[in-house]
Amino acid sequence: MNTEPPQGDDLQQMLVTMKHNVLARAELDRPAPRRRGHRAGIVIGIIAVLGIGVGSGAVALGMVPQPFTAAPAPSPTVTEPTQTPTKSSAPVVNEPTTTPTPTPTRKPFALDDPSTWTISGNEVGPVAVGGADDAESDDLKSAYRLLPSPESSCTLPGTWARDGSATIHVASEDGRVVGVEVQPPGDTTPDSLVPGPTTAAGIGVGSTFEDLRAAYPDLVQSSDLTGPWSMWETDVADGTLRFQIGNDGDHVNSVWVSANWNRPTAKCDI
Repeated sequence: MNTEPPQGDDLQQMLVTMKHNVLARAELDRPAPRRRGHRAGIVIGIIAVLGIGVGSGAVALGMVPQPFTAAPAPSPTVTEPTQTPTKSSAPVVNEPTTTPTPTPTRKPFALDDPSTWTISGNEVGPVAVGGADDAESDDLKSAYRLLPSPESSCTLPGTWARDGSATIHVASEDGRVVGVEVQPPGDTTPDSLVPGPTTAAGIGVGSTFEDLRAAYPDLVQSSDLTGPWSMWETDVADGTLRFQIGNDGDHVNSVWVSANWNRPTAKCDI
């Protein structure tokens, strides 16, 4: 069965046929003359309806459905991809920590107690190498006494003594301290540690050579002599420490702190 509405010539033919049918039926149903005017109005109205233009006739009679405009298709919804948060950096890895080997540090000291003083690479107690001789030596007065040093004696100028303690000699040039030496109180090599200044590792006049080597494994010989009266040195954070071994070849006889390798020598030692 054809359900398509008529078009073109078919539509024209259908409209003409419908008009003839309507006119024929109106003629059959026409009443008495007295009502002629009323019937004629009806016929004229129907013909007027049928007389609408061909192009719009089908629409006027309701036989051709009007076109319709479909609703616009909804725009596709764009869904943004969910972003996965990324870490700004690699995970923190705790590096293993190492505990540095503790190094001996200078101990607190009392100005009137030389046994609490420390021998470092540039100081002996309160006396600093490079300082003014008068100012540095003045700090020794609370614990030491200055020994006389006549030309005929073996006592070097700037030698300070204290009973029962190591002797301190302050060497100076042009009014500045160039070195400090810690020595035994007598002319013989001590056979045990003498009260007085020691290094941070506890080495002082009278320490054994074995203890000296244990305290400073990098100790090197700095003289041609071996055994008695040999010289040994080691570098520390603030300078160089130099040790002289006594005539027994087994104990420290003096500690020399200076940038100069040569120790002061008394005339009587020449």
